[in-house]
Amino acid sequence: MRLRRLFLIIVAVASISFITSCGKKGDPTLKTFEKPMPVKEIRAVHREDELIISWSYPAAEREKIKGFYIEKAIGNGQEAKGYKNIAFLKNDISQFVDKDFVIKKEYLYKIRVYSLRDVISDNSPIIKAMPKELPKPPAKLSYRVTNDSLEIAWNGTDDSVKYNIYRSYEKGKYAASPLNNILLKEPFFKDRIEKEKPVYYTVRALLDTELKDEGYQSEELEVNPESFVPSNPSNLKYVPSEKRVYLMWDENPEIWVKGYRIYRKKAAETEFRLIGESITPAFTDNEPLSSKTFYYITALGPKRESVLSDIAEVHPLPKR
Repeated sequence: MRLRRLFLIIVAVASISFITSCGKKGDPTLKTFEKPMPVKEIRAVHREDELIISWSYPAAEREKIKGFYIEKAIGNGQEAKGYKNIAFLKNDISQFVDKDFVIKKEYLYKIRVYSLRDVISDNSPIIKAMPKELPKPPAKLSYRVTNDSLEIAWNGTDDSVKYNIYRSYEKGKYAASPLNNILLKEPFFKDRIEKEKPVYYTVRALLDTELKDEGYQSEELEVNPESFVPSNPSNLKYVPSEKRVYLMWDENPEIWVKGYRIYRKKAAETEFRLIGESITPAFTDNEPLSSKTFYYITALGPKRESVLSDIAEVHPLPKR
């Protein structure tokens, strides 16, 4: 009997070893029947007529699941019962938009994960959402181009309202994330200057609540660098010689100035003509100074020139 029992044990061990060594290597098949990892973090935002529920889930775990059940209940100030499945989303999705809600009413959401083997995870944390009445869109957006920045302003409301500003290079299309890193308390924002192409801005007013309760976007503000006009160059000076004239002037304060244009008119000529450009506030006219000559300078913005500088009148050097 002992020999027979020992024989059966040896056969059983050998069979298990054979089964586990065949086929694909990796986790035992039974692991696929385990509960999938639950969602551990949920966020909610109220924007316009939408409650946006979003969550995070590790990329490596997404390959092991079919997707996510979104469950919703109406709150009563306490933990609600009677959750209903309102959506099933595939494993590559991390956001759900709910438009079925009423202002000032509490809703509760939770998420459960659905595995490839149809096993459902434990509940995620519950998130409560009580959307509030939205503030009105900001009005009368305007901008001012300074020497080193773009200043955007709009009509403010009361102190309880904050703002988010959005920027785009395509008219009417804005990303979900605002340009500002923290909520704006004042109806004002300072941005860098775009020199090459138009930029579009819109502003949303919001309440500084857990849901952020962000309202509809304002009118769109277009900032086109073609409209930027630099200040005129100042303090134009010259140093004449027999073979050339050296010109210099103060550098313009605007950091978006692309360069300068130099114009000249000789005594026998009726009009000024462009004789060159410079990216620095200096220029050398290599044409001999044979008669009374006039110069002026303009600063060049992204597309437009400034008003002309003061005119410098240069006389030939007296002959020795």
